[in-house]
Amino acid sequence: MFQKFLVLLAGLIFVQQHLEAQVTKNIISHNQETIVTDPSKGENSYKRWAVFPSKNEEIRQIFLNLTFECPDNMRCADWDYVDHIKVRQKNDTVNYEIARMLTPYGGRFQEDWRFDWKVDITDFSPILRDSLEVDYIHTGYEDNKTRGWKVTVDFEITYGTPVAEQLAIHKIYDGNYSYGDQADPIENHLAPVTLTASTRTNFGKVKIHQTGHGMDANGCGEFCDKYREILYNGKLIDKKQLWMECGDNPLYPQAGTWIFDRANWCPGYLLQADEVGFDISAGQEYTIDLNMEPYETEKPSAKELLVAYVLEYGKVHSQNDVTLVDIISPSEEKIHSRKNESGALPVIRIKNNGKNNLKSLGINYFIEGQKPKKFSWKGDIPFGETALLTLPEEIFNDKESARFFVELKRPNGKRDGFEGDNIKSSIYTRPNVLPEWTIIYFKTNNKPGQNEYSVTNSYGEPIFKRDSVDLKPNTTYMDTLTLKEGHYTFKVQDTGGDGLEFWFKSKDGSGSVKLLDTLGQAIKHFNSDFGSHIIYNFRVTPGLAYHLDNEPSINMFPARTQGPVTLDYFANQEKEVKVIITQQEDETKIVETHTYLNLKKGILTYDLSYLPKMRYYLKVVIDGNEVFKNRIRLKE
Repeated sequence: MFQKFLVLLAGLIFVQQHLEAQVTKNIISHNQETIVTDPSKGENSYKRWAVFPSKNEEIRQIFLNLTFECPDNMRCADWDYVDHIKVRQKNDTVNYEIARMLTPYGGRFQEDWRFDWKVDITDFSPILRDSLEVDYIHTGYEDNKTRGWKVTVDFEITYGTPVAEQLAIHKIYDGNYSYGDQADPIENHLAPVTLTASTRTNFGKVKIHQTGHGMDANGCGEFCDKYREILYNGKLIDKKQLWMECGDNPLYPQAGTWIFDRANWCPGYLLQADEVGFDISAGQEYTIDLNMEPYETEKPSAKELLVAYVLEYGKVHSQNDVTLVDIISPSEEKIHSRKNESGALPVIRIKNNGKNNLKSLGINYFIEGQKPKKFSWKGDIPFGETALLTLPEEIFNDKESARFFVELKRPNGKRDGFEGDNIKSSIYTRPNVLPEWTIIYFKTNNKPGQNEYSVTNSYGEPIFKRDSVDLKPNTTYMDTLTLKEGHYTFKVQDTGGDGLEFWFKSKDGSGSVKLLDTLGQAIKHFNSDFGSHIIYNFRVTPGLAYHLDNEPSINMFPARTQGPVTLDYFANQEKEVKVIITQQEDETKIVETHTYLNLKKGILTYDLSYLPKMRYYLKVVIDGNEVFKNRIRLKE
């Protein structure tokens, strides 16, 4: 026992020393600043100066952390606009877009709402030096007196030996280019660019920020799927479909058409740049060319918002160098909240920063106070590429929360060229405990052919499944599970990507899903507006008490109506419940108030057809707290 204690103590001390050895600095250019539109111009600039590391300080990595909140004394903004984060060096006229944010539909977010995103901007390290002007540019035309965002821009800088010496950065394209215009083809603006490599250049990278916008008769450029090619010296080195599925967005639900797939972006998304590497002959000329899929239309209105850079690098510093990029699960980061289908199996992302292909790796992982688990990974990851790894052994802790550690060791059996980024930790939160007998409550909408739901163990082995062919429209299913001790994942899939309810598709109806105990009490409520899927990890431990989900489940449908509105209310406890309907633009103007004494469950209906055709809010207030808020669009 004493030996075991010493092993654990030594492991914790070792990890702590490594974590402390990695020196990190945070530079905040915009600290909880209220950002609003300027409707007169369509964009509003928020320029702030910040001091970054000097040019002689070595930087290993830079992350840009972006936080959105609802502003004080305002509501969150409504529309999916394009925001830019640009930097300009002192006494320079050239600016560089280092990040691009696509804002969410915030009309239904509560006052305490918050979300965090991050993007790796290490490639801009040569620019992010000394005094810099950081410009947050918010575009759009919506009202700027009652709505906006509270924004924090945080540069997280890790010091240390860079992966390779950064020699040059060339901005080769920067514009909002028309797409589909026969009179002004986009290729006129995407002409080949010829550059001369430094005499020390070893390899290069094309880095692109590109999103499609506008709406012509074919849905281009926001809602059309087109490809882009990258040519190096006339040879194709990359071809990508500029398309993104939005139904699995971790920021959900939103007020607008958040589930609709788009041209390389989704509402509520910090753009992750496209990156394509290539070899360069030192001191030689080379040509980079971007080509869009040929496209013409009679009345063009599509735009391709595109910024592209070419980066030149010297020699890679280490032959063998692996980086632990992120711990996907367990994690408290909301951006990872919909990614883990493996239950109790940890998921990590690694990157090969060594010149040699990464073919083997030692991985130690453990929850604090437990004996480390060891995994010998084998594979093949080229330089500069990342991989998502699911670790083979389950993790569990009786504590509700604990620190989880991962350590990478000996890439390709050699000492790592930079050990400062081999260890990370995250917060482990114990999965919800469910009883041995659990009931799946599943009410279908009008499109049950899009749905199926299942329960698997951590290793993906099926325990229970109800397929779409088993489901009928507007039918409630109650499936009782009898489960042994272990970890499980409950998953609901919707092939239409529109969940069991979506305001834009009122003809599809509304469904619901929850987990109940044998007394009919809710253990877990799920939001019906979930897009593509629900993933819920849980554990069964006989004799261990389970907790009820005592927050009420509240669904309002439809959100676009000529008058009728239904509120589906389900709770474990009786409460006095107030339903308040107000005008959207002036929430002090209350049009209806309903008070329900000792309400536990019920289908509540309202007819608003007598009201002026405009937008309203339906709010639910319990014990003086607003627990639900959704928008109603009253139409002709």
